[in-house]
Parts: sequence; structure tokens; C-alpha cells
Amino acid sequence: NCFDDLKNQMDMKRLRVHSSAAMDGRIFVQFLALILICGLRETLREDDVLKNLTAREIMEAMETYAKITYSGHYGALYTEASPLQRKIMNAFGGMLPA
Repeated sequence: NCFDDLKNQMDMKRLRVHSSAAMDGRIFVQFLALILICGLRETLREDDVLKNLTAREIMEAMETYAKITYSGHYGALYTEASPLQRKIMNAFGGMLPA
């Protein structure tokens, strides 16, 4: 399953690098991404509300949530979280800012 993820979802069909150091770096980054995807799927399997969603759907849902910072006297602002984003953050133990 993990090998299929590397080849199909994470674009590891061909390395397309010119040096050994670049190849080592790319394989290391792909390995870290694979660990994160496996952890994400494990959390999804354990949660009753989110178990029907895929990892890609979770990433797409969280894509619009952002932190906005202004230089000066304003603090950090966050975009409004949708109900699905709130469920995802609760499942992963994330705290929503007040």
C-alpha cells in the first residue's frame, strides 16, 4: 500500500535528478511525506466522523484555513474555520484560536 502511494500519489515514478545528493534528498523528503500520510490515515480510521474521507479530501478541506499576519500592532488573524475543518482539527488534537 505504501509503495503504491509513493508511485502513484507522491510522483515517485522517476527521480529525474542529476546528482546523488539530490536523489538522497528527494528520497528522504518522500519518506517523510509517506510517514505523515500514514499517520493521517491512521487518525482517520480511528475517528467515527471522518473515517469515510480520504487523505486527499482532508488536505483539500484544510487548504483554505490560513494564518494571516500583519506587521505593526495587529496580532495574528486566522480565517474562519468551516464545520468540517473544526471536526478535522478536533480529530487531530488541534486547538482552534479564539
